Amino acid sequence: MRGTRLAGAVLGFGSFVMAHAAEKLFDPTRDAAKDLQAAERQAQAEHKNILMDVGGNWCPWCILVDRTLNQDAELHALLEKDYVVLHVNFSRENQNVPFLSGYPAAKGYPAWYVLSAQGKLLKAEDTSELESTHKLDAGYSKDALRSFLLANASR
Repeated sequence: MRGTRLAGAVLGFGSFVMAHAAEKLFDPTRDAAKDLQAAERQAQAEHKNILMDVGGNWCPWCILVDRTLNQDAELHALLEKDYVVLHVNFSRENQNVPFLSGYPAAKGYPAWYVLSAQGKLLKAEDTSELESTHKLDAGYSKDALRSFLLANASR
């Protein structure tokens, strides 16, 4: 997962989401199966789990969780230490139906799937449980994100 710092910029939440979405975090042209193979190779080499993040650039919660994980130093360090992040697009342009049919159906977006380095499903998570108050302006709970990352890290 790449960092998304906006050095020196002071933006409101809506402006940030629009600017961040322009970066195309989720790419409808990517081949999710090939990307998973590459993530598995990397995870095996680095002894990490895979955090498969399914969502789209249309989804403000998807953009917000990425921002939260990358801009908070503690959360980012946990993510980098224990996970290879794989973004899988779900949008009108590409719903990745064949690829995602092998996983539990998403209850909402972003949908997270923790996979072993060999690609075995370990956990499917509706990230709404990680939100602070279920209101976009309140964002995600750092404590809940930290707990999730620690509980699902490779050991």
